Amino acid sequence: MRKRFDWKFIIPFLMAFAVFLYTAVRLGMLWWGYYKGNREYQKLEESVVSAEEQADSQQTDSQGVQEKGFSVDFDKLKKINPDVVGWIRMENLSISYPIVQGNDNEYYLSHTFYKEENKCGSIFMEAENSSDFSDCHTFVYGHNMKDKSMFARLNELQEEGTFHENQEFYIYTPKGVQRYLVYSSHVAALGAESFCYQFDSKEDYASWQQNVLGQSIYDTGIRPQAWQNTVTLMTCTPMGSEYRFLVHGVLAE
Repeated sequence: MRKRFDWKFIIPFLMAFAVFLYTAVRLGMLWWGYYKGNREYQKLEESVVSAEEQADSQQTDSQGVQEKGFSVDFDKLKKINPDVVGWIRMENLSISYPIVQGNDNEYYLSHTFYKEENKCGSIFMEAENSSDFSDCHTFVYGHNMKDKSMFARLNELQEEGTFHENQEFYIYTPKGVQRYLVYSSHVAALGAESFCYQFDSKEDYASWQQNVLGQSIYDTGIRPQAWQNTVTLMTCTPMGSEYRFLVHGVLAE
């Protein structure tokens, strides 16, 4: 005698399998997006960056900017995307990306340097900042990606030991190389004073510098001065959507 199918067991199994299949497809699409975005930036770096062993002296030539053998061809970059304003490099954390600036702070959250839609987005400057990094305080944003790309590894600076191996970062522009010394790293709630980037006076800016210095998770040993501009690198943090991790760097003399 043939047994009947017991639908009480079959239907839940099929439903569970459908959920599993849906989740697997979504994860596959997510990681494919990560892979595609990473390959895009790797190919871009291979195309426009030269990193040869050279003297420590800083040089500038027609092809871009050169410092310690690392050079960026901004002519090529501008042909691909005229929104480019610089290139950020934090070698030990494997952070090496072009910086763009859009008309708002939304577009490059979901578009790569090639303006392709992708969750990894771009590293981009605050839309209201001066594109030449001449403001007292400039914000540079990047996603905290699950595959540790973009600005994800900035969160490692929450550990003082990591800071000692990453005390500075470089920003390359068509006009030269700028070195920034990290003077504060901390988590801040959205809307906090740390997010201010416009000041009425040098005194207000100096007060802001001291405020964020006092919030640092650890003492970096760097004491910023009001005549030194700040670039703040910002990314999301595991603490929640209402918080951001901020790394403040002051322009070296």
